[in-house]
Amino acid sequence: MPHFADIILPLAVPGTFTYGVPDALHAGAQPGMRVVVAFGKGGKLYSGVVLRVHGEPPAGVRAKAVLEVLDDAPVATPQQLALWQAISAHYLCTLGEVMLAALPASLVLSSATRLVAAPDTSPAWTGDNRRDILLDALERKHELSLEEAGRLIGLKDPMPVIKQLLRDGALMVAEELEPPWKPRMQRFVVMGAQAQGEAALHHWFDALERAPKQLHLLMRYIELSRCLGDDPREVRREELLKRSEATAAELNRLVEKGVFAFEERPAGMPSATAAAKEANILSPAQQQALDEVLQGFAAKDTVLLHGVTASGKTELYMELIHAQLEQGKQVLYLLPEIALTAQIIARLRARFGDRVAVFHSRLSQRERTELWMQLLREPGARPVVVGARSALFLPFRHLGLVIVDEEHDPSYKQHDPAPRYNARDMAIVLAALHGANTLLGSATPAMESLYNARSGKYGFAALRVRHGGAALPAIVKVDLGEMHKRKKMRGSFSEPLLEAVRQALGRKEQAIIFQNRRGYVPAWQCETCGWVPECTHCDVSLTYHKRDHSLRCHYCGRRYDPPVRCAACGSNRLRMVGLGTEKVEEELALLLPEARVDRMDQDTTRGKHGLQRLLDRFGQGDIDILVGTQMVTKGLDFHQVTVVGILNADNLMRFPDFRAHERAFQLMAQVAGRSGRRSDPGTVFIQGRDIHHPIIELVARHDVDGMYRRELPLRQAHGYPPFSRMVRMVLRHGDEARVQETAQALAEALRGLLADRVLGPEPPPVARVRDKHLRVILLKLSRNRYRAEKQFLQETIDHLFAAPPHRAVQLQVDVDPM
Repeated sequence: MPHFADIILPLAVPGTFTYGVPDALHAGAQPGMRVVVAFGKGGKLYSGVVLRVHGEPPAGVRAKAVLEVLDDAPVATPQQLALWQAISAHYLCTLGEVMLAALPASLVLSSATRLVAAPDTSPAWTGDNRRDILLDALERKHELSLEEAGRLIGLKDPMPVIKQLLRDGALMVAEELEPPWKPRMQRFVVMGAQAQGEAALHHWFDALERAPKQLHLLMRYIELSRCLGDDPREVRREELLKRSEATAAELNRLVEKGVFAFEERPAGMPSATAAAKEANILSPAQQQALDEVLQGFAAKDTVLLHGVTASGKTELYMELIHAQLEQGKQVLYLLPEIALTAQIIARLRARFGDRVAVFHSRLSQRERTELWMQLLREPGARPVVVGARSALFLPFRHLGLVIVDEEHDPSYKQHDPAPRYNARDMAIVLAALHGANTLLGSATPAMESLYNARSGKYGFAALRVRHGGAALPAIVKVDLGEMHKRKKMRGSFSEPLLEAVRQALGRKEQAIIFQNRRGYVPAWQCETCGWVPECTHCDVSLTYHKRDHSLRCHYCGRRYDPPVRCAACGSNRLRMVGLGTEKVEEELALLLPEARVDRMDQDTTRGKHGLQRLLDRFGQGDIDILVGTQMVTKGLDFHQVTVVGILNADNLMRFPDFRAHERAFQLMAQVAGRSGRRSDPGTVFIQGRDIHHPIIELVARHDVDGMYRRELPLRQAHGYPPFSRMVRMVLRHGDEARVQETAQALAEALRGLLADRVLGPEPPPVARVRDKHLRVILLKLSRNRYRAEKQFLQETIDHLFAAPPHRAVQLQVDVDPM
């Protein structure tokens, strides 16, 4: 009986492709294994993943044969393949696009895959002609594509030879040669063997009287580390040298004498003392919330935990993780942005040690592949995986719990390229495939999640008090119109906000200033005619960046020299309009010259460890005021922050999006939650001209339920989520008339079934990006007829774009846009 396999290819082409499986390969061609096949007229080689093996030949065509099986065991589990299919079906993308997003790049081979000689491979001749020819060529050219390697050794299908050389370690895929990600190391000072105990310390106080600088260094260490108290701790080397004004030589002399010792470890890794501590005892409020979560899991697969900021949700998560590990299960802990969560990772490792694995974009392809294969072969070795949205694709064997922290965060949504999935929603699908539970946690839950909890689809638990008796911050609303009238503005800062920051600095406390726009100013403008310089490739104004004195397009990345004259009227009267984080930082330096000010946005955190260094410095008190975009709302837990300023609340609410008010509430509530996370409740200043807006009133009352009650009827009246499923389609083409014609034809075809639930086509606010004209169509699909209407949408797209007039127009489909 002939055998056939449906193969997923790493291409943006719909469906799977059926290939014949030769008898010699049949035993090895199993679902989840990689095979080599030729595809297309040129016969290019690709490694695909077997989805299904069966005995049904393709109708009307002769099936090509599978050329080689690459694996001894599946590299994708049945649950992963099912997840890929669910993502493809829901987000209207191809299985190949999902496969490319899911698999580490070094597991995806094609004719264009680059091969290099392994670092330790000798180029000497061995008598194996094919091996020697390839290695000799690689010595001269450094790398070859798979297609070039095949031509060199005279084989149309070089994969059997390449596969053996890869297994022997003679060849490597070029991606595997990326330098491995190395965590930033930190050096700490601890008490040495000769200074343990109070008596030994008093001995050194006497012995160092003739070395006053060394004695001062020891006294400063004691002050910083509190080593004579009940809570000894280490001191970072740089901090000790800075606070004691000592030299490295003086510190090294004390190390030589045994008074001090150095400990070095990766940033975020707990010390041995911290790791040996017993787990914290939950507060009554935390224990009650944990009981509610467990009761919820008894009835529902998914539970929403609404916990106010600084309520101690992480402690509750760790109790749930511990219970899963006791049962031999795995846990996936998703975070919106892995770079901002070193504090959480450190706490998890302090509790669970090296059983915690971290998966993020800074790992090299080789390290990603190694973690992937370890989870397949030794699932018990690293049972806790912490990661951003891409960790969703890892191969779990015994998944028992998925935690989605800050579940409301838009960062869980992938925008480009496809698949444009929401990791929060797909985490629930993944957990269901494993028979696991999902816990969604947030201080400001998404409207959809709250609706699902209130309607009984999810379980619900609440943690409404801050941990340790800390109070929620006081909210002060500042009317910018009134402040301007009374001449109480200093640049972008009102006098009440500026005075509060000044007093906080006097108490050795810290402040966060939130301005959700990076750069120096959003635009330059001619005072005579109002002309604003725009990108020549996009219909958007340019943002001025003072650091490198350039105008930048935040859509295509191009840079321009600032103009000296107006391009429209020739006037040289050009002024800067608006406010960005760079300008805020400059204003603070002038208003508070004694303050140490730094900035957190995309421009200052691009380096490999730039963000972590910034957070470390802020956490250690080396920065007094941190200015930032929405990055400052995520994952920050610094007990010295007692003042938060939101410079312009109006701008947050004025976006042409039905989620604008929800997003504004979440941003303001989250940034407010950075304040007063210990004993001092802190103060949050919200500046704006419309300070009596209902959303600002709700933020001032910390009223998530009120926000839900206000927004839900509006969503229902206009048919927006959670009462419908939204689909956003963006059409692109260099010819504006062509894209308008295709967009109009698509909208008319869809109105045949969806009628007035088709909105558009309309040009978006930025109607041209990278020389392509854009048109947007929004669809509201009925939840009751969702599958049928989505099928109609797919068939309409396939039919329309098969016609020559429309084929050249690019279409991007985004289901459940954020």
